[in-house]
Amino acid sequence: MKFPAFAYAVPETIEEALELLASDADARPLAGGQSLLPIMALRLAAPSMLVDLGRIDMLRQCVVGPDRMRIGAMRTHAANAACFDVWAQLPLMSDALHHVAHQAVRNRGTFGGSLAHADAGAEMPLVVSALDGAIILRGPHGERSVPAADFFQGHYTTAIEPGELLVAVELPYSPLQWAFEEFARRSGDLAVAMAAVGVDLDGDVCRDVRILLGSVGERPIRAHDAEAFLRGRPLTPGAITEAGRMAVAGVAARSDIHADPAYRASIAAVLVSRALDRLARGDF
Repeated sequence: MKFPAFAYAVPETIEEALELLASDADARPLAGGQSLLPIMALRLAAPSMLVDLGRIDMLRQCVVGPDRMRIGAMRTHAANAACFDVWAQLPLMSDALHHVAHQAVRNRGTFGGSLAHADAGAEMPLVVSALDGAIILRGPHGERSVPAADFFQGHYTTAIEPGELLVAVELPYSPLQWAFEEFARRSGDLAVAMAAVGVDLDGDVCRDVRILLGSVGERPIRAHDAEAFLRGRPLTPGAITEAGRMAVAGVAARSDIHADPAYRASIAAVLVSRALDRLARGDF
């Protein structure tokens, strides 16, 4: 289908971009365009102006600090996947990036664009939530940092206020060992379910654990009961299976054309158990 008519602007600084967004309430920022442009082609969105962020070099920076990494919103998935520092310091993110769509999409799609779009079936919202990341927003009143737990509010819904831009994400380095598991009906499709699981093991005993589910609800879900069950226990096959069951117990799984709630929850339970089994075997 053809796009609706729109104005097009290409600022060279964040300040110029904010001025353009403030000048038109129906303007939308354009990052890689891998989510917004298909929606526009289907006439499900009709912004009056696209503010292309592609010339703002600051948004492509990656700053490696002693305890965290700050990744610019316009860094592509492909750039992050090829980055040694991401591989070395953020292995969960490095693992998950290989599940993002197809190579052509990873070449154009951006880290910040995926987070701002907040599709429940996308990998990066789950990764940022699992790592307790902070989303950096800049708007007319300055810059603010929003914890991932508060940023993702539902399917396609975030804490971004009108006139604000997502400019970067800060991800602390985790002391846990991580495993990422995903099930999609076809390679490159949005996930039916995902699991991000991190553990700190003393031998086979779980000293600490963090379990988050993606694509099960409308935003990433933390499995607190399963975590509490595992702390202080050996990662035996029985404990691993029970933790998978507990991770989805009571979760109101969403339904779409890919899966009904019961199927989606059952897949998520298997993915949690699979991730824990990998970690117990040292396969991370």
